[in-house]
Amino acid sequence: MKQPSSPHGTQTWLATVRAYNLCETVVSRRLAEIHLRVGDLEVLATLATRPGLSQRELAARCFITKSGVSMLLTQMAERGLVTRDTDAEDARTKRLTLTPAGMALAQQAMKIQSEVVQAMVAGTSEAELSIIGRVMERVSAQLEALL
Repeated sequence: MKQPSSPHGTQTWLATVRAYNLCETVVSRRLAEIHLRVGDLEVLATLATRPGLSQRELAARCFITKSGVSMLLTQMAERGLVTRDTDAEDARTKRLTLTPAGMALAQQAMKIQSEVVQAMVAGTSEAELSIIGRVMERVSAQLEALL
């Protein structure tokens, strides 16, 4: 059964969007201090925790298009942050790993993200965080169903 629309729904949505935008702005500004963007963080953090992914796998895990990932990887390789090694079983596939400089930068970027998240949830109880998590999972599922 479809629930009637509610002014609280709109207010809640706007508050969620505002919080998301503020979070992204804070993270973006902090990352800019170390010459990174949010997309760079996604790639670095993913490769730091999942080394050896293919470019296709990386694109699927990040919130970035395949062409965007390709561009980012080219820039990161030029900066000496990422290596692309041929897959032993499929020469068409390149496996991605961070260089030591890339890993150091990834750790620095993930620390920034963690600090922002900690500041964001400061003063929020575990019970409240649990509720927020469950609600956002349900909202995500409902939005995915619209795709």
